[in-house]
Amino acid sequence: MLSLSKELEHSLVYSGKEYGIDLSFDAVLRWYEMMEETDLTSFEKAEIGFEIFFHSCALDINLLVSSTELIAKYIQQKPYGNLASNSGQNVLEPTKYYSYTQDAEAIYASFLGQYGIDLVDSQGKLHWDKFKALLDGLNDDTYFKRIISVRVKETNGLEGKELTNLIEAQEYYMLDENRSAETQEAKLTDVFNALKTKAQS
Repeated sequence: MLSLSKELEHSLVYSGKEYGIDLSFDAVLRWYEMMEETDLTSFEKAEIGFEIFFHSCALDINLLVSSTELIAKYIQQKPYGNLASNSGQNVLEPTKYYSYTQDAEAIYASFLGQYGIDLVDSQGKLHWDKFKALLDGLNDDTYFKRIISVRVKETNGLEGKELTNLIEAQEYYMLDENRSAETQEAKLTDVFNALKTKAQS
């Protein structure tokens, strides 16, 4: 998560050794896309994730487990909405209304229009923390935010042409897959548990 008093994260320390991490926004987005792959095992996902962030293969299973879990937690940090349940665990995030993959063109156009930032040219340069802060700060009149407003708008109280137009727009901009945060968290938990089991064997 972005801090105005600390440097951006670019490394991880494990067993007294420092490892450089690629936390550019496109590396993180490749990781998210890879996590959606259904034909990869949990261990394969962890190995590929390590290669994405460290640009090398993990020779130590314990490093693989620790780094994967730490990076996953880090990139999913958010400044707001971190409500705690009675058990002390974070409440699951609400349903996601956007996809980094499906909404890529809208995100690109919105960054270029509002900030003058070409995300294609910024690959490998723009840090994930900066990308997230800028994404969250997009104005409501940007292409990306307009799409989200269509997806979240309630149909209650609407009728006639207004209702028809909203329903058609929601169908047009509907996400191919709108998995719940609970499913996403379960997938990550499965990966971590599989890795820990392998490390202990």
